[in-house]
Amino acid sequence: MEALVQELKPRALSLELTGTTAAQVNAVRRTLLSDVPKLAIEDVEFHLGPIRDEVTGKDYDSSTSMFDEAVALRLGLLPVPMDLGQFRRKSECTCNGEGCVHCQAMYSIDKKGPCTVYARDLVPLGDPTLAILAPEVPIVRLGARQALLAYATAVVGTAREHSKWQVAHAVGVYPHPHIKTSKKPGCTDACLKRAAQSCPVDILEYANGKMTVTDEAKCILCGACEKSCEHGSVKVEPDEDRYFLRFETDGSLTTREALRYAFKDLKRRFEELREAIQSIP
Repeated sequence: MEALVQELKPRALSLELTGTTAAQVNAVRRTLLSDVPKLAIEDVEFHLGPIRDEVTGKDYDSSTSMFDEAVALRLGLLPVPMDLGQFRRKSECTCNGEGCVHCQAMYSIDKKGPCTVYARDLVPLGDPTLAILAPEVPIVRLGARQALLAYATAVVGTAREHSKWQVAHAVGVYPHPHIKTSKKPGCTDACLKRAAQSCPVDILEYANGKMTVTDEAKCILCGACEKSCEHGSVKVEPDEDRYFLRFETDGSLTTREALRYAFKDLKRRFEELREAIQSIP
């Protein structure tokens, strides 16, 4: 398998893969969607009872306009930066799951109304680099006598357990299209011109009696050009060993880190499968 990078950004990646199969590319897609680990808030502890502001002396009620469960759900969906070299699952940590800087991250919220609580109000305890990546996401609105005091714990997981641990989004795979144009008997210039004009992505041009393809990679395999020419002068076929892979991340990992982990994890699982098969008597 060979990869040609078409676009590489921290949160968006586009590759053209050659010398591969649909099954192999789909395995990469599924691994990106389900098996790349990240941090996400799992536990939220809300303060119960009245809260007094030590500066003003005012008393606040520790309640919001939403149920605590709904607030906790919103906190869990916030993107948390992830260092694959530092964090690991609690079950794999040397602390035996008790919780340490290598398997969890702690946050606190202390806001008093009237105001809107945003993701930026979730303050990391200890490491400032673990600040939420989308600071302007609104969490909940507090009234004049309402306050939110809570502590949150982020742990490592994967999307197989819950979608809040999903790193890669909009993971798309489709074969490289191959457009063949050959004027068949009975086909007219008007027919080929109509076929070129039917292309929704404008990659077909017909001029001086010749059909040309300006950018084959942009073809979306819709078949509009084939249907417009009743004589079969235009054929669109997918290549069986060339595929495009495109995806985005929520920012917790870069696209490069997510893709590297996916390939590494696939290699590990295939090695385990090979050893298991060889051990069969």
